[in-house]
Formats: sequence, structure tokens, C-alpha cells
Amino acid sequence: MFDKIVAFFMAIINFFLGLFGLGGVGGQEYDCQTFFDMAYGTHERQVVDLFVPEGASGDLGLVLFIHGGAWIAGDKESYLSGMNYGATSLGIATASVNYRYISEDVDLLDVLDDIDAALAQIRKKGAEVGVNINRVLLTGDSAGGHLSLLYAYARKNSAPIAPVAVISNSGPTDLYDDNFYHNNALGNEAVICDLMSKACGQSFTYEARESAKQALYSVSPVSYVSADCVPTVINHGTADTIVPFSNAETLDALLTQYGVEHVLNVYEGSDHGLDKDEDAKNRADELLFGYIDRFLK
Repeated sequence: MFDKIVAFFMAIINFFLGLFGLGGVGGQEYDCQTFFDMAYGTHERQVVDLFVPEGASGDLGLVLFIHGGAWIAGDKESYLSGMNYGATSLGIATASVNYRYISEDVDLLDVLDDIDAALAQIRKKGAEVGVNINRVLLTGDSAGGHLSLLYAYARKNSAPIAPVAVISNSGPTDLYDDNFYHNNALGNEAVICDLMSKACGQSFTYEARESAKQALYSVSPVSYVSADCVPTVINHGTADTIVPFSNAETLDALLTQYGVEHVLNVYEGSDHGLDKDEDAKNRADELLFGYIDRFLK
């Protein structure tokens, strides 16, 4: 069952990378300081890549890319090209992190601990090369968008590097949303419940979903919205068959209620891969570069 989900999401990931121009570059030499596979734990997936502009000194902003793949697939190498562009053309630090896939033994709160440890390792390496990496914009696609939101909201005041903004591309925001469990491209109710059980660390069936409500909300970004949340961009398609558009609408409403600076950038008619609406894609690019200029420079 999960093999089918992995294969499906690898196709989606490849589409995202083409859409945002962030595909990997095999065998390339980079015009910046590069640190590959820095270990931040003992698990094989607890590694992170870091690019730092040549000659950088003093305070430096960071973009952290978090890959998608339903929390059970994907890899940090997907973002090498985007990392290189940020470090060489925009003058910022960039990083891409692997994290432990969810399982019976690892839930999404454990993955937040992975991101904590990765950021601590990034800050340590920065200090070793003479820069103070002291602020981070988190971004990712699908599951990576979810983790970016969840971390930026839930760990804002304890993070080793302070989150200053977050951009989510088709990221889940409310894992209890009933729309997740019906007509999902990943599978039927049982498939989605199995995935969400691993995500929240509590096994449940659809009929008994109420019993896991608290656990699901504990790993849902909507649970952590407050007036203190960082500026946010939500890129989401109205025809998403994996993460329902209602997830984006719920987060948008809460951020509006609390007066948080944010943009819901709607891709009309687009599915999970944000495959339609060129105007929305152009807005997404403008928002990304605008956030980098405002919060990381």
C-alpha cells in the first residue's frame, strides 16, 4: 500500500521541482561554500546540506527547504539547484534537510525534533565559517509545506534559528479535516487513516476518528495559529485531490482572525502539483523573492 503512495508522490515531487525550477544538479561544481550530508543525529536520514555564499560574514539569513512525499518519501537532494541560486545569486544561506520518515516509531512531533537538531547543526557550521545564521524562512512542497508551517508556528520561540517567514506549497494544515478522508487520490479511507495514524502517533479507523482528534490536531498547523505567527504564504490549488483546498481556506481564515500577515495565493483549477494558473505561479515567485528581500537580507 505504501509503495504505491511513495511512487505517486515521487511523480508529484518531480513535477513540483520542474514548476519552481528547483531540480537537482548532479555532479555540478558550486560557486559557494558547500557542506553536504552534515549529520545532526544517528539515523541515516538525519543529515542536512548547507550552502553559504563565498566571503559571507556577520549575520546571514537562511532558506530551509523541506521536501515532500507524504512524510514517507522524498529527499533533500531535490533542491540543489534552488540552494545554489540562493547562495550565489541572492547572497543568502540555503539548506535542505532529510528527516526520519514517519512510521509506527516516528511521528510528526519527532520530525519537528529533527528540524530542531538540523537547525542547530546549521548554526554551528555557520559559526565555524564566520557567519551568524540567525533567521530562517522555511518552505516546502506538500508534506514539506506542512512541516514548514508546523515548525514555524509551533517552535517559533524555541528554534535554534528564529523563523521569520514561511511559504507552503500545497501543504496540509488540518489533518482532522473530513475532506482528507474521502475521494483522496492516495487511496480510500483506510489508506488515509493508516497514513494519518503514523503521522499523529495514534492508530485509528475512520469510524473512530474522533478518538484521535487531539492527536491529529497536535500535528496540525491550524492548532498553533496566534497573533504571534510569522508572515505566511499559502500556495494551493482549488482542485487539489490530495490535500483538500478546505485546508488552505481554514488556515487563511484563522490567520485573518488573528491579524497575521499572510497571502492565500489561489491556483484556480490546479491539482496538488499546482499545474495550472500561470498568474498564480508568477505571484508565488514574486512572493518568495519579496519575502527573501524583506526578511533575510
